[in-house]
Amino acid sequence: MKKELNTAWLWVIFGALIECFWVSGLKYSYEIWHYCLTAIGIFISFNCFLKACKKIEISVAYSVFVGIGTAGIVIAEIAIFHEKFSILKIFFILLLLLGVIGLKFSSKEN
Repeated sequence: MKKELNTAWLWVIFGALIECFWVSGLKYSYEIWHYCLTAIGIFISFNCFLKACKKIEISVAYSVFVGIGTAGIVIAEIAIFHEKFSILKIFFILLLLLGVIGLKFSSKEN
C-alpha cells in the first residue's frame, strides 16, 4: 500500500511538472504544431493526475497538482521569460505551497 501511495504521488508531481510546460507553451504558441504539442502535454498531465486519484484523495491530489503547477509556472516566468520579480508574488506562492503541504499532512492516508 505504501509503495502504491508513493507511486501515486510521483504521478501527481510528474503531471504537475508537465502542466508547467503546456501552460507556458499555450502562452507562447503561434504555429499549429505548437498547439499540438500543448494538447499532448494537456493529455499527459491530466492522465497522470487521473492515475494518482485512484490512490489519493482527489481534493488533496488536486491541491498538490495545482500548487506545484502554479509555483512552477511563476518560477518559469521569472527565470526563463523574464517576468517582473515580486517579493509579494513569491510570498503568496510560498503561502500556497504551505497550504498544500498542510492539506497533504492532514489527509486520511496519514
